[in-house]
Amino acid sequence: MKKFFSLFLMFVLVFSFITAVEAADEEIKIGLYGTITGPNALAGEMMEKGAMLAVEEINEAGGINGTPIKLIVYDDKSTPEGAVKAVTRLVDVDKVVAMVGSNSSPNILAGAQITEDAGVLQVGGGTSPSYTNAGFKYIFRGTANAQLPNKAFVDAMRKNEVKTVAIFSLASEYGKSGIASVKELMGDDFEIVAEETYQSTDTDYTGQIAKIINSDPDAVIVYGMTNELALSLKQFRRNGFTKHIYGPEGLGVPDIINVAGEAANGVIFGSGAVIPASIDDAVNDVEKKMLEKFVAEYGALPVSDVAYRGYDSILLIAEALKNAADINDPDSIREAFLNIKDFPGIAGNYDFSDGSGDGLNQARAYIIEDGKNVLFDMD
Repeated sequence: MKKFFSLFLMFVLVFSFITAVEAADEEIKIGLYGTITGPNALAGEMMEKGAMLAVEEINEAGGINGTPIKLIVYDDKSTPEGAVKAVTRLVDVDKVVAMVGSNSSPNILAGAQITEDAGVLQVGGGTSPSYTNAGFKYIFRGTANAQLPNKAFVDAMRKNEVKTVAIFSLASEYGKSGIASVKELMGDDFEIVAEETYQSTDTDYTGQIAKIINSDPDAVIVYGMTNELALSLKQFRRNGFTKHIYGPEGLGVPDIINVAGEAANGVIFGSGAVIPASIDDAVNDVEKKMLEKFVAEYGALPVSDVAYRGYDSILLIAEALKNAADINDPDSIREAFLNIKDFPGIAGNYDFSDGSGDGLNQARAYIIEDGKNVLFDMD
């Protein structure tokens, strides 16, 4: 009897193992890591939700040539060290065929060599120009390069005939690389009369703002994360600065208006896309479809356009996998990704054929008026 039970138990274990292997073969694993906890948790949560909606949409339509996607998500805890751990696990343990990279560009750079050595395609959700200009073969971007929104608001500064500017930025890699991009785009057309920085843990910017206001600039450029930007707007206005304030795509997040209130009026920013006041205000059919699904699933509109990055990135990966000759061959997936042209996403039509890793070539400028994001008139 014991011998029979042992044989039966062995049969059950073998059958379970075979079933598990077959199940694994019947799904395609795609990874995602992002700032789901930590100081940038809100953005990371939005990216995850956007990606999950895209996976659901793709699987409902038949998956990748008949095979469903399984999304494996890890938290990089808003740190480069956390990103290295997440990327390593996705590559070595989960054996994903591709992944959506963090919404934090420094975190993408921290794990980039891991995916490069493994030949795992990564579509990043960060906007810094740094990681698509670092020579990596398997890294692409699922949103607008920060230089595009930066160019949009710098062009708006030219349109408004700004001559002197002051800069207030986050003392981090994000802030430093962002301001370096802005300065390059500004060229010799503007005089910088003051430049101040702050730490992510700061909440009182009185000293820096006083120095900036005393320099009497035509405009101020702010560059940082959303919660810090909202706080800085309130403090600039409270201290008497009434002129235009310019900045990056983070100024288009709904929390800016919700937190800063009237202090946000007169702010001009660049962005590939912003969360509209309502679904009917969506700029294209892809955005409208996504927002309808998002509201149906989560009960409200996204609170950050980072949700769009997760959504577009998954759609782009799926498009490459559908057209790859062999999804087990990294070079086949990469070649299929490079062949993506005129692919409609929320942020615009993607074209990766130039090999740069960036699929978009323009962004829009917006101005906040009466608590609403309105397209800035560049004509």
